[in-house]
Amino acid sequence: MFARISGRGVNGVITAPPSKSYTHRALICASLAGGMSRVVGPSLCDDFFATFKALTSLGITLSIAEGGVTVVGGGFKPRVGLINCDESGTTLRFIVGVVSLINQRLLITGGSSLLRRPIGELVRALNALGSKMLCSGDYPPVVSYGGFRGGDVVIRGDISSQFISSLLLISPLADEEVVIHVFSVESKPYVLMTLRTQELFGVRVKVLDSGDHLTFQVPKTRYRPTNFLVEGDWSSAAYFLVAGAISGYVRVGNIGLDSVQADKEVLNVLRDVGASVRAGGNWVEVSEGSLEGFNYDVSNSPDLLPTLAVLAALARGESVISGIGRCRFKESDRVEAVVTNLKRLGVSVRVSGDDLVVRGVERVKSGIVSSFGDHRVAMAFSLLSLRSEGSVVIEDPLCVGKSYPNFWDELNSLGVEVEISL
Repeated sequence: MFARISGRGVNGVITAPPSKSYTHRALICASLAGGMSRVVGPSLCDDFFATFKALTSLGITLSIAEGGVTVVGGGFKPRVGLINCDESGTTLRFIVGVVSLINQRLLITGGSSLLRRPIGELVRALNALGSKMLCSGDYPPVVSYGGFRGGDVVIRGDISSQFISSLLLISPLADEEVVIHVFSVESKPYVLMTLRTQELFGVRVKVLDSGDHLTFQVPKTRYRPTNFLVEGDWSSAAYFLVAGAISGYVRVGNIGLDSVQADKEVLNVLRDVGASVRAGGNWVEVSEGSLEGFNYDVSNSPDLLPTLAVLAALARGESVISGIGRCRFKESDRVEAVVTNLKRLGVSVRVSGDDLVVRGVERVKSGIVSSFGDHRVAMAFSLLSLRSEGSVVIEDPLCVGKSYPNFWDELNSLGVEVEISL
């Protein structure tokens, strides 16, 4: 299947979809709370349904109705011995933590790309806290026999922040107080999102910053059922904000300037490159400008890599995007995906150590680019059609359903022609 994208500018207003990251966290906290919670305005994407199905398989009652999800949590009674997380990395990392609370044999697995995403560091940390788990080298599938007890643990923070979040989410229910020491912390905003979600469900974690590492002291306590309103998603909004900067004008609503989401940083990049940016309490407007090359470190916001690479391709001079190492372990090797596709469209790009160096052009060539089955690659590269010699064709366009099922409709509503064919 292909999507042919043709357009010379965007013009209009859209509403950002709900945050996928907050939706995952709220569903897990609600499942760990004793009683009924509501997750209001969740992200109903493929990854949401992966977590929904996994929790249902573990005996949690969830139902979708009236703009939200009702969750009856507080007790896990697995209905099957195999939990399939499909292609959702967040689901995998969070569910591996959750099953350590269940004292029976469970197998956690997923789709083909998920089996290439690392899990070993989390498994080792859970075993240090009393769990009995096995994995295939550093990768799924994972076999768990439960046994999570608590105590002190040291874990790396430069592989996936989801490992830290997984530990934080289950630690209030340990037999002993849990203290987590994290070195080389990257993607800190995602950990902060976890802490904020826990607070709204009645759990407060003490955080100590020692300079070279962070320490999380998690008290023994219980989650409190609550109604959780999911905020708008900056990761999804970033595509359209960059589209406005490339060619045209766009206003995106339902994104809060007080959000701790990592990808809110796209605003600072857009200001730096020369786009026109205006922002209110829950909206942002971006108009095209004379774009200049930029430097940006994506260590804390790795999901921005494909989008910023596209922006760099159309900015004057040379741009350097650093901190790209962990981007190789997403739904695809995003470094390879970005380099391959930019070269296909006539853009000079190279990798230098932990940096991606892009030399911008006035217009990219027409051509076919591969999504690599990666939703963020597909969405980001569609934006290059705004300044291409003709059309840009995206292979496997429906992979966007992983995070943003309505993306192509939204892009079309802004005046970009989207033609999907077999």
